[in-house]
Amino acid sequence: MIRNALLLAALVAAAPALAGDDPATKAADFKVETRDCLQTRSILQAQAAPDGKWYARLRDGRWWRNNMICPTLQPRRALVHSSPIGSQCRGDIVQVIDFNLGGVNFGGCGLGDWERVASPPGKASKPKN
Repeated sequence: MIRNALLLAALVAAAPALAGDDPATKAADFKVETRDCLQTRSILQAQAAPDGKWYARLRDGRWWRNNMICPTLQPRRALVHSSPIGSQCRGDIVQVIDFNLGGVNFGGCGLGDWERVASPPGKASKPKN
């Protein structure tokens, strides 16, 4: 009787791991994809979003978010970037410009890491065929 109770307790404790529902296992399997740089020639579209982040869509259709902290970056403003190596990398300084106001410069910000995202906030991602 005691042996059956111990066996039942062991099975109950092991059930989530056996079923593949162990939260620790799922967390260990998920990895966020990040990069230090994106090649400028691969960027098809770029935009500021209401969350204050810069988003870039590459020619392959994937979206990347730059995790910089830039209080002056807002929708309808642009980042002006100059690089001798043709990449937008963590630590590069960019200028925030509003061309709708005649090119007013709102100062510089440093780029952060690039993180792969489904799409910018408020934009539904297109299904891949």
